[in-house]
Amino acid sequence: MPSPLAALSAAVGSLLDRSRRHFETSRSRSGAVAVGLVLLVTLATVGGIVGLGAAFDATIDREVTVDNPDRPSETTCESFGDDSLIGEQCDRPERIDVDVGEELRRATGDYVAYGLFGVPIWWGIFALALHGGARLAGGDGSVGDSFVIAAWALVPEILRLATGLAAVWYALSTATVGGETIRAIANEIVAAIGTMQVPLIVASALVIAVQWVIVVGGLEAAHDLDRGTAGAVAGAFAVLGFLLAAV
Repeated sequence: MPSPLAALSAAVGSLLDRSRRHFETSRSRSGAVAVGLVLLVTLATVGGIVGLGAAFDATIDREVTVDNPDRPSETTCESFGDDSLIGEQCDRPERIDVDVGEELRRATGDYVAYGLFGVPIWWGIFALALHGGARLAGGDGSVGDSFVIAAWALVPEILRLATGLAAVWYALSTATVGGETIRAIANEIVAAIGTMQVPLIVASALVIAVQWVIVVGGLEAAHDLDRGTAGAVAGAFAVLGFLLAAV
């Protein structure tokens, strides 16, 4: 009867074989497919940002009183209050009630552009770094091959995104948010999300493991590296990714 370690090693080896065979097909190494995958991850990221805003709006039912951002300061009103335009603005109330969930949804929407441009930029950085690592290890694939491998490695991020969104939604829906100020509510939100740290780290570890398998197979097939070398190159990126996720 094989030992558990031997069974695990055989299972990992089988996954790596499948990953290598996947990259040995011309379609899997198509530039058009790679661009399509990055577009998919980009749209998923944008959807995740919008979903996060929806989570805030749906789970935080709290109003607080804040300074009215549309009213000039008291000094400005005293100095220029006779001006018709400024005088009209000075007639507005100094303090207003705002719905915290709605405000957070609007603020989250400001990050949509980061999703649209951030994913392609990260793809390029990762691909170039991966290509450099493969070259240093003796690989002979093209930079285009590295971009394709990086694109496939981005796809599991959709799972991490979905897990994170579900965790945040659950944490906020089960937490009591009753702060009297924006700062107090922000601290309560951070504390609630902090309770999900362990599940989120576990999810990140699983996603990074899948990405490691993808990258190893890609380096074997496209850069003609042996499995040990490919595993070491991919492992360096996996360790870095896990450290960033754990921060």
